[in-house]
Amino acid sequence: MKLFIWLLFLLAIYPYIVYPLVLKLISKLKKPSAFSKACTEEFFPKATLLITAYNEEQFLEEKIQNSLELDYPDLEIVVVSDGSIDQTNTILLKYPEIKTLLLPKRQGKPTALKAGLELATGDVIFFSDVSALYSKNSLKMLIKPLLDEKVGATGGILSLKKQNLAILGEVTYSDYETTLRALETQIFGTIVLPGTFYALRRENIVLPPENIIADDFYITCSLLEKGLRLVQVDLAVAFEQASYDTSGEFVRKARIIAGGIQTLALFPRLFCSKWGFFMFSHKLLRWGSALLLVLHYLLLLISGFYPWLLGLESILMLLGIIGIILDITGVKTPRFLALLRHFIVVNAAVIWGIMGLVSGRQTVKWQR
Repeated sequence: MKLFIWLLFLLAIYPYIVYPLVLKLISKLKKPSAFSKACTEEFFPKATLLITAYNEEQFLEEKIQNSLELDYPDLEIVVVSDGSIDQTNTILLKYPEIKTLLLPKRQGKPTALKAGLELATGDVIFFSDVSALYSKNSLKMLIKPLLDEKVGATGGILSLKKQNLAILGEVTYSDYETTLRALETQIFGTIVLPGTFYALRRENIVLPPENIIADDFYITCSLLEKGLRLVQVDLAVAFEQASYDTSGEFVRKARIIAGGIQTLALFPRLFCSKWGFFMFSHKLLRWGSALLLVLHYLLLLISGFYPWLLGLESILMLLGIIGIILDITGVKTPRFLALLRHFIVVNAAVIWGIMGLVSGRQTVKWQR
């Protein structure tokens, strides 16, 4: 039993501590990848910025203005409103310079993406949500490595730091994810890109079935299955304009995790590919760590072994709960409490997301 307790503990902390260190070591031993082609101002391919929206009246105009100011020579902007019932459609009609598609009924993002692609004419598609504001030259930065035929998709860095309302724990988690993707990119290519900020050639797009929750993960997994690389471009930066709170963070993470598990079940061969180690460590074991920690804690309670460890974990859990309460009440918390709060919220969202996937409660209809 003692061995099992420690084994569960080590497996639970592995994706957070050991895996980044392993990536760091491998990346130092491997020569960084070079891309076979470069583009000049005269040869940027025609591109479409495809934005999906549902009830985005609060942020939509800022996103449109940001999109119109992007530095890219041949860019069309397509916005699909997925049955919005607020002022989203009215706002879109104010901008004749963009292509708009107003779906009469809310059907979910896969359907909205399919409709948008039928309207798009670009050879390269930039996928975006209203929540992401791009830096002016970010599209050019994403294009450059994408011209290499071995690269299936490129994604930028989505920063939450510009937002005063961004939760400290979420910012730290975002930075951690960015670091993992950068290290994976240096080795074989990463396995995941931000769904609000990525690009791929039109001919490589495999749209997800209508019941798929994580459309972006499905699209990028289909590229990996073809043997194409996913590249994080550190010079391409966007800023998240949505504010974060504990309840919104919980719902968002539960949806992402449910969608991720649903998608990975459709691509089992990826675990036997050169990205298998990344998939197991970055995704599967990270999600599984929530269940491992629950089992580990229950064994400590039942067995009576290591009361000092049980006491320490109980204190940390209590501090995390206090952090949640303080956040809900609008009290600013120090970094340590914010990190504990975020850790508890994310791991609780894993369990809730799995339950939602199994029960059918989690659907393709997304919310901010």
